[in-house]
Amino acid sequence: MLLPDPLNRLARKLLARQRGHTTIGTSSDSPWLFPGAFAGQPLSSYHLGTRLKRLGIYSRPGRTSALMGLSTQLPAAVLTELLGLSPETATAWTQTGGNWARYAAELHDRPHPRIH
Repeated sequence: MLLPDPLNRLARKLLARQRGHTTIGTSSDSPWLFPGAFAGQPLSSYHLGTRLKRLGIYSRPGRTSALMGLSTQLPAAVLTELLGLSPETATAWTQTGGNWARYAAELHDRPHPRIH
């Protein structure tokens, strides 16, 4: 595993004191840092997200920011293939072109559902 410090130290500590589902078998039984409930499978993104939220860590803003950054560097067809996005979504992202002022204006102009 090639991780920069201090992340490398934290990951090694985590491996050394596995708990929960990770206690099934030994750490050498699974190649995953976050093993799932089934042998040889990683923890699902849903369950990892749930655990992170309990700790007050929300991944959505960082994920969105990273994806929008990619949309300024890659054509829509590449985003579709690489990330599994629909062509419509990838095209919409690339048309925003990283112009956050225009993105904010587009969000503002979208119809919002009424909440009663």
